[in-house]
Amino acid sequence: MTNDPSMLADLSHAAMDAAFADGTAWYMSETIRDFTRYRESWWMYDRAGWWEVTRADVAAKLDQMAETMRLADQAVRQAVAD
Repeated sequence: MTNDPSMLADLSHAAMDAAFADGTAWYMSETIRDFTRYRESWWMYDRAGWWEVTRADVAAKLDQMAETMRLADQAVRQAVAD
């Protein structure tokens, strides 16, 4: 995360909010909202906006984490429904 107000993120909060609104972006999970999938890439939240994850190894780990969290979210929804 940057504390430098002169830094411009790869994507503004307004642009990402529009992507959430039109369904082209989604959070990693129901509880993890610092990482987002958008335009076939992972994006990381920052006060300045959103930064695209460009390292393939980090993106692969985020894919794994998203799958783990998908299963966890599903289990919680099922437990609440029961």
